[in-house]
Amino acid sequence: MFALFKKDVLAFFSSWMGWGTISSFFALMGVYVWVIDGNVLDYGFAELSVFFDLSPWFFLFFVPALTMSSFSDEVERETFQLLRSLPITLGQVLKAKLLALIFISVLTLLPSLLFVQTVAVLGFPKSNFDSSLILGGYLALFLLILCFVGFGVLASSLSRKQSVAFILGLVLNFVFWQGARELGLEALDLSSHYNRLSMGLLSFSDLIFFLGFFLLLWGSIRLRLGQII
Repeated sequence: MFALFKKDVLAFFSSWMGWGTISSFFALMGVYVWVIDGNVLDYGFAELSVFFDLSPWFFLFFVPALTMSSFSDEVERETFQLLRSLPITLGQVLKAKLLALIFISVLTLLPSLLFVQTVAVLGFPKSNFDSSLILGGYLALFLLILCFVGFGVLASSLSRKQSVAFILGLVLNFVFWQGARELGLEALDLSSHYNRLSMGLLSFSDLIFFLGFFLLLWGSIRLRLGQII
């Protein structure tokens, strides 16, 4: 399982997409957090609400691009059966791919820790910043990424074409991020749970919602992969 995890991670970082995506995320967020009107300096508070408000929109697009080839490419090139012939279970294959995708997404976030350090330096007195907001924001973003990855992998398992998998993953992410509330399906709305957690309001019900949502996606993907065999 670790070999498959390692293969997927190295494949991402062996191309321009890997380093280019991380650099683009850091540069784009840097402009919004420190330069454009409404930035951290304009608010005058030692926190990163601007960053946590905008990051979900980046990952809404980035994650489908990252996950679109996870299974659709294997099926299209007819290498999925070869993958299944390895001495690992289907559940382990799925676990390795999901862990690789989540690991890559978290690595993309790492440069943003420089924003935290900068806020800490700018705080008055020094190192006086709202740690609960920042920790809650990172926790909320991590849980949201789990769901986005789940939707992306599910989309990839439903189509043999990467382009279709990308569009389907993007639509699923958007519908459950913003569309559910507009459709009157507040119970499935990711944004409301994300917003509460990102404000530092740690709620057991919000944690259960995200983890339950991810497990539901896991089961759906597992069921779909069983149909491909």
